[in-house]
Amino acid sequence: MGELANEILEISMEYFKVMDKDVDEDFVLLFIQSVMDEYKTLRNYPDDFTDEMIEADVVQYFSRRKSNVAMKLVPELFGRAGGEGLAMMVDAGTTRYWVQTNLLSDVTPYCEVI
Repeated sequence: MGELANEILEISMEYFKVMDKDVDEDFVLLFIQSVMDEYKTLRNYPDDFTDEMIEADVVQYFSRRKSNVAMKLVPELFGRAGGEGLAMMVDAGTTRYWVQTNLLSDVTPYCEVI
């Protein structure tokens, strides 16, 4: 899974370079890992799934979506460090709200039949 994350990182860094944004690779890698962790949470794997089975599932999902993650989700999350994509902000109480694209909306969780 580390190799896949690095491939997504390379695409992300090219995107940031084209957009003339100087970003730290380690920081971007944290966002990529966060997206992969969110995927695992949404999948809700059964207890009998091994780490190898989970990793294979993550790799299968993200290897088809490398560009989407690198060029849409990572910049969106990264941009939240500033004001990009900000839909609403209350200054005194510091409430912020971002418009969010849910690229993981197609993730189907595992479930058990009762």
